[in-house]
This record gives sequence, structure tokens and C-alpha cells, in this order.
Amino acid sequence: MVEDGNPHHYFLATQDQNLSMKVKKKPGIPLMFIIQNTIVLDKPSPKAIAFVKAVESGQLVSVHEKQSIKQLKEEQGLVKDPEQRRRRKRKKVSGPNPLSCLKKKKKTQDTNSSASEKKRKRKRIRNRSTSKVLSEKQNAEG
Repeated sequence: MVEDGNPHHYFLATQDQNLSMKVKKKPGIPLMFIIQNTIVLDKPSPKAIAFVKAVESGQLVSVHEKQSIKQLKEEQGLVKDPEQRRRRKRKKVSGPNPLSCLKKKKKTQDTNSSASEKKRKRKRIRNRSTSKVLSEKQNAEG
């Protein structure tokens, strides 16, 4: 399972010292063990750290390769000059959100309001049902 270099990215948890020493010799296999009811992930071995550095340095592009790539792009016309780059469009300044603003109140005309103030309001008399009116009259008489 681990002999091929851990292609499935398994973690190995063991309390056996002999097995943990063998696993530490192979890079890319995380080792876990238990101390006082706590699962602990062991720090990477020096071989694992060296392997990771080798992989990272292999992935990085050297200075010479960067220069050759730049020259090839210039020859083929793929390099963009700073003048050719488009400037980002700035957003236009807009007004406030119309939904968050209060609407303006409409002004009423003075002629209509003054005419209505001059009129007297009539006091309205409430109509009562006939049975209640008759019973109240009888109570008042008797």
C-alpha cells in the first residue's frame, strides 16, 4: 500500500516504532501516533523535506529560461507594451439610491384650503334603530 510512494495520499497511524522508522525513510507519507488519548501528526522527516524542496525547485523556472521565453515572445510579437494595455474603465459617479430616499411632498394650493376653512361643518346626527329609541322614550316617561 505504501511501497509505491503513497499514490492515494493515505495517512499512516501506528504505535509501532519499527514501522514508523521505515515509513520516515520514505517521503510523502504522513505519520500519526497517539499520545494520552490525542492523535498527533508527526513532523515531516528530513528526507521528506528534502524531497519537497527538490520537487519545488524542479517546478520553478530558472532565470535563463525566463529570458529565453521573453526573447521568443518578442520575436513572435506576443509581448504587450505598456501603451497597448487597456486601462480599466472607471465607474461613473451616480446619485443616491432612489429607494432609500424620501419622496418630496407635494405642495397644496392655498385657494382650496382657505375655501374649505370658511365653510361650517355640519354636526351629524346619528340615526338610532327604532326599537332603541322607543325603549328610551318609555324609560324617560316612566
